[in-house]
This record gives sequence, structure tokens and C-alpha cells, in this order.
Amino acid sequence: MIAEQRRERILREIVLRGRLEVADFARRTELSGMTIRRDLAVLAERGLIRRVHGGAVLPETADAPATGSRGIGTASRPVATIGLIVPDAAYYFPPVIRGVGEAARAAGIRIVLGTTNYDPREEIHQLSRLDAAGADAIMLVTARPGVDDGTTWQAIADIRTPVVLVERSADGAPTTLHVDSVRSDHGFGAELAVDHLAERGHRGVGLLLRETATAPWVADGHARAARRHGMAQSPVVFAPSLRWGDGSTSDVLRAFLDDCLDAGIRAAIVLPDDLAVSLLGIAEGRGLRVPEDFAIVAYDDEIASFATVPLTAIAPPKLAVGRRALEACLLRLEQGDLAPAQRIQLTPAINVREST
Repeated sequence: MIAEQRRERILREIVLRGRLEVADFARRTELSGMTIRRDLAVLAERGLIRRVHGGAVLPETADAPATGSRGIGTASRPVATIGLIVPDAAYYFPPVIRGVGEAARAAGIRIVLGTTNYDPREEIHQLSRLDAAGADAIMLVTARPGVDDGTTWQAIADIRTPVVLVERSADGAPTTLHVDSVRSDHGFGAELAVDHLAERGHRGVGLLLRETATAPWVADGHARAARRHGMAQSPVVFAPSLRWGDGSTSDVLRAFLDDCLDAGIRAAIVLPDDLAVSLLGIAEGRGLRVPEDFAIVAYDDEIASFATVPLTAIAPPKLAVGRRALEACLLRLEQGDLAPAQRIQLTPAINVREST
């Protein structure tokens, strides 16, 4: 590493953390304390830092990170580089990515995106790749339901880069693993939907789910709320993943509606939106009025408002999840292991429309 590269890294460290401790920085970078102190002297002569006992801080008159003579926090000189690993960049995840991006731009952070296509092997590869490339932190978005496998936890333990889990739980991780998590409380979202339908007189609520990472939490919340309201046993059905030319999903929707009607159930929660729109079409095709004869609450609220009968929907706080995940990364970078591990859950909201 040449001298100016070292000084650039030192400057980023001070902008990011507010302070640099020579001994700690030497340990993490494998540079000698003497080399670091020489670089601090040069940066102090340029007026970019102020030396203090054991290290350095920013000058008291320093500008914000994105401005001033330092130029740290610009696109060409980011404060830090943070990796964002997502299963895909479609449907649910763009608002999460957008939330991360907005917070990153405000903080002068560069985001590097990686996708796994829901392949756990690729997830491990992306973690190793970003760690080897020198990412300052990594945000790892959920890849599949019920993640608590030892392989993922071991992969996180094997890298030096701090990891923040996004829309996935840290439950099941070894207690020795210092990992943060930020996610929507999807169980609460399902309870919100059941409560809303119960207030409208429904004594049972069916549940139709596609197998997504969100589904287990939604199913748990639905069951809790149904027990709390003393509701009748209601159909809970998992629909297959979509395949071009395969009509099995429509068959499942028709059977689900039959089961609900046969059991006297006149309401359903459906994850995700496109499945809810399809169920609406089948109900209308049978001459059922929505919501008079059958009420529907969609879960995700990406396209629910565009249905022929605009669908009431549970809206996870996707933008806020992205922003809070970026903030969790910054706190981890600023304070290291001194910061307590965070397990943040943000509550979804309900957008009431014509389908209930």
C-alpha cells in the first residue's frame, strides 16, 4: 500500500469513526505504529486531522464528510464501501435496496450489490467475495425461510467483515456470533390483518401463502391472532411457485376458495399480492361480491391497489428496513464490538381499501 493510499484509508477511518486509535488501527491493518504515526503527522500538517494522545480526530472546524478540502464522502472517495447481498432485485426487494441507497448517499457510502438467486451456496460465495474485496461491512438479505443453518453462521464467523442481517432473523445463531439484524415484524403484520377482519365481524380467516421467506412468520402471526379471537379452524394453504404454462396454482386457488366457503369462512389473507389478485378474479368469476360475500387482505402491498377491487393490504416497512440496516452498519463500523448487537423489528402498516 503506497503512502497516499494509506493516508486516504486513515482519513476515511477518522471520518467514519470520529477517531483513530493507532494501536487498534495497526492491529486491524497489519501496519506498523511508526508508519501510521508518520502518516498522521502528514495529514495534520495539511490541516485534515488533529492529533490527540494515542491517535487522531477530525479538526474541530471540519466540514461535513461530503464537503470540504477532504472530499471524503463523494462518489469517488466514499466514507466506506458496504456490500448488499439480495436473493434477487425484483418485486419485494427494490424498496429495501432504495432505502439502503438513500441512506448511503446521505452518509457518503458506496453500495456494492450482489445477488444469490436464492442459492445458499452463492450466498456463501458472495460473503467471501465481498470480504476479500475489502468491503467495510455487508448487509445480507434473507434467501429462504427459516434460516438458522450452521453453514451460514460459520461463513459469517469466518470473515472479518461485520454482517447485518436484513429481513432475516438472527435466531439460531451462536451466541458467540456478533451479528445485527433488521427486519419487518411479519407476524405482527398478519395479526394486524386478522384483527382488522375480526373487527368487521369475521369469525374465521383463511390463509393462502406462496412459499417465501416471509411465509413462516405470517403463518405464525395468523395462528396467534386466530387463537386470540377464538376463531374457527380455517384453511391454511401453501401455493406452489409459479411456472410458465403450469395451471396448478389456479387449481390451488379454486380449492382454497371452496374450502373456505364450505367451512363458512368469508375472508382470507393472501401472500403475496399477485396471488391475492388472482383469488379476487376467481371469486368474481363465481359471482361472489368482494367484500360483501368474501373479503380479501393482500400481504406486501406492491400491486394490491391496482386490482379490479382495490385490495386492503399489509405493507411491510421496506424502505425503513433498508435505511435502518444501513444505520446499523454505520454503528457497527463506528463502534466495532463495543456496540451491543441489535435485533431490530419494524412493524408493518395496514392500508384499508375496498376489499374489506
